[in-house]
Amino acid sequence: MYVGVDLVKIDRWERILEKFPARAEKIFTAEEIAHCEKKGKKRAESYAALWGAREAAGKALGIGIFGSAWQDAFVTWTKWGAPVLHLQGTFQKRAEQLGITDMSISISHEEHMAIAVVVMAGGRNDTDKD
Repeated sequence: MYVGVDLVKIDRWERILEKFPARAEKIFTAEEIAHCEKKGKKRAESYAALWGAREAAGKALGIGIFGSAWQDAFVTWTKWGAPVLHLQGTFQKRAEQLGITDMSISISHEEHMAIAVVVMAGGRNDTDKD
């Protein structure tokens, strides 16, 4: 099993969205942006949590987020609102190298912080030999 967690300051995303509003389009998918924008004044909470999802996925894969495209990890939602993690590009290749067969994500935010936890299962456990 592989686990990644990321904690994100919401006020950082408030500042980013205010100073660089086009940045969201570079980082997040259209579905993610629509999800966040529905939140109105609380949109920065959701953007922060989705950023955390990317970071947590990179940590679970043991490669971090740098060297990947912004959308190598992204989130969609079930009809009940549960988040679903998707991988592509560099993250997908790494998951295939590790033999990942299943993933789960949990996202939450409260007041000033957002958190994302990613658990990946399957594969081998010898990441130190890569």
